[in-house]
Amino acid sequence: MTTRSEWTEYYDEHEGREPREMLLEVLDAFGAGEERSAVDLGCGSGIDTLAMLRRGWRVFAIDAEEEAIERVRRRVPGTLSSRLTTVVSRMEDIELPTGVDLVWASFSLFFCRPDAFGDVWRRIGEAIAPEGRFAGELLGDRDTWAPEDDISAFTRDQAVALFDGFEVERFDEEEEDGRATSEEKHWHLFHGVARRPGLS
Repeated sequence: MTTRSEWTEYYDEHEGREPREMLLEVLDAFGAGEERSAVDLGCGSGIDTLAMLRRGWRVFAIDAEEEAIERVRRRVPGTLSSRLTTVVSRMEDIELPTGVDLVWASFSLFFCRPDAFGDVWRRIGEAIAPEGRFAGELLGDRDTWAPEDDISAFTRDQAVALFDGFEVERFDEEEEDGRATSEEKHWHLFHGVARRPGLS
């Protein structure tokens, strides 16, 4: 599992990556027009945060690592910074804003403590406005990291059940051998996009 001492290596390794393809697809799904707001939960060094800001979104960017938030602030130009709010906090401790159009949790929910995941997931749901979306990854139970005491991982059925009450727009399962920074590992992931129904 990635430890705190490895985060700098992780940020450096991914510094040149493009915004996540799934994020861009979700942003396109909202279309142009009114100003929208997002939570970037576990924002890392801010590549996806910047992509949202460039499209005119307001972004509440959260990460447990102070270095990550420092990198976000350096990455975002002053012309966009008025629409950015940053907080250094573990997701278990943060009070999320309400009425947001998107909660984006890219490869971050794994690191929520299992005993707190239910509460964090509830608060994510409460943060999303009607017609808003959740998008991100959940860790599968066959992942190398899944047995760790501080990692939240799920069977496929458990992962699907989390989206009860949402309209699931995408749910893809991925399983392959790969790497995480300097570590070889087996990945088992669920990529999900789900929309909160509108008010009836």
